[in-house]
Amino acid sequence: MTVGNYVLVAIPGGNPRDACVVASWPQGSSGGGGGSKIQDADGDTYLWVEKTADEDKIHGVVKGVEGLLLDDIGVLTLAKQSAARAHYEGAKYQIADRTAVKVPLNTEDFDTQGEYDPVTNYRFTAKVWGIYLIIASIRYYPGEDGMHAQCRLHKNGASWSTFSLYQSGSLGITVLNAAIAFLDVDDYLELWTWNDSSQASQQFDNASGSIWMAVAKIA
Repeated sequence: MTVGNYVLVAIPGGNPRDACVVASWPQGSSGGGGGSKIQDADGDTYLWVEKTADEDKIHGVVKGVEGLLLDDIGVLTLAKQSAARAHYEGAKYQIADRTAVKVPLNTEDFDTQGEYDPVTNYRFTAKVWGIYLIIASIRYYPGEDGMHAQCRLHKNGASWSTFSLYQSGSLGITVLNAAIAFLDVDDYLELWTWNDSSQASQQFDNASGSIWMAVAKIA
């Protein structure tokens, strides 16, 4: 503890003997030409106003990693906010008629918190509870006129959100699904698909950008 610092003290039950320091920060300048800093006892978690003189930015650091930046034009950046996107890459995939199939999204585009499994379960598993935006795409090609196709989101192993389209012509069909979900810790999301046509099976398109799911924590 530095002499002269401000401190935030918690006194459980109003008993001074149980008092503990929750945070400590210096008076005025934090040194090096910067502004004020509010930090925890060991100094690795803090809010810092102006790292350099007249920077006019607020930095938030947790365990030594900057996860928040509020810049001088009001833009808030949450560098470690949960976000992931994965897509299918490989040969054309056959889907039996009237059979729900989990889509093996086997290639990650990004995954800020390591929440997507592209190897075994092909699922996004939340590490932190909150509100999440999910967008997914399924494309069958070539398909057939009048074919019915679905893009399904499964939550914790059960069908949760379904978008459907009927194909007109034979140029293929793309079905998008967009939803907002509350996820608790360890809740998981998977992309599934289903189709109904006159054929025994249909194949979904393996072109880049055709089959994917993206998840981002928004609150």
